[in-house]
Amino acid sequence: MEQENEMKSEFHTVTGCVTHVLKFGEIPKLKSKSKFLFFVIPGNPGVIEYYEEFMRHLYHRSNNKIPVWGMSYAGHVSIGNDGTGFTELVKQPPEECTLLGQIRHKLAFIQECIPEDIKLILIGHSIGCYMILRLLKYLPKHQVLRCFLLFPTIERMALSPRGQIITPLLHYLRWVCVWFVKAVSYLSPQMQYRIILRIFKGNTVPECALNATMNLFDPACVNHITYLARDEMDMVTDLDQDLIRNNISKLSFYYGAEDHWCPKEYCYEMKRNFPHADIRLCDKNYAHAFVLNSSQEMSKIVWEWIQKDLHHKAD
Repeated sequence: MEQENEMKSEFHTVTGCVTHVLKFGEIPKLKSKSKFLFFVIPGNPGVIEYYEEFMRHLYHRSNNKIPVWGMSYAGHVSIGNDGTGFTELVKQPPEECTLLGQIRHKLAFIQECIPEDIKLILIGHSIGCYMILRLLKYLPKHQVLRCFLLFPTIERMALSPRGQIITPLLHYLRWVCVWFVKAVSYLSPQMQYRIILRIFKGNTVPECALNATMNLFDPACVNHITYLARDEMDMVTDLDQDLIRNNISKLSFYYGAEDHWCPKEYCYEMKRNFPHADIRLCDKNYAHAFVLNSSQEMSKIVWEWIQKDLHHKAD
């Protein structure tokens, strides 16, 4: 385990998978009236290091009083298996790498590592929002204070503008991507990092995002990432309105103004179906992948948004 200032970077074994966990702050051990924890579930690629800056800003906004934890997806972070052979790559990824497997993976960590008396403030991004909705079926109702669903891909992913392009590629050309990454994985880490800098040239991207992208030079990780993406296109179809209706008081939705994964039309339909729901449409034109350039701004939005719940619990 390594520590940088208030951040802890840990590796836990969850459902048999080595899993990267980032922690800003620790859960207080002493009994108190209210104990809270922000818990971040990323999008795909499920590399929690992309969210390091967002988590740090959110932690600082609470004056370092409310811990912020987040976890990577099973199989999405490189653990140094550089010798992944062609035979291993062509095998179907394990069950933990499917969409349902990833949901069980997050549930297992919460149940094993977070006491039930902690009030969870769940923050999901993209497909992480879908996972949070499914987690609500299994977590005790009293344990979840609020769920923030940021740029939520919770319905009709394959029919979205981006999904219509990506879905055929995932079904028919997924292996081309994996084999390409296998080829470039033989480059030195220095050369790989230069490629990342070239890709992001002209953009102010935090260093944590550059480091997180290094995982995409591991063909095993890319195999798991693209396999999950294909599963998402097949599984995330019609909106589960009953699930949302049953948990509406705990849900807050944040849609992008120009999001090709969950377009504005999905937001408008959600508002018509749930007129009293807590739904916002971004007026700042933040990108779907907000962690690349809007982490500080999104942390401010979430922090201000949660104030009513925190004050209510404190009274």
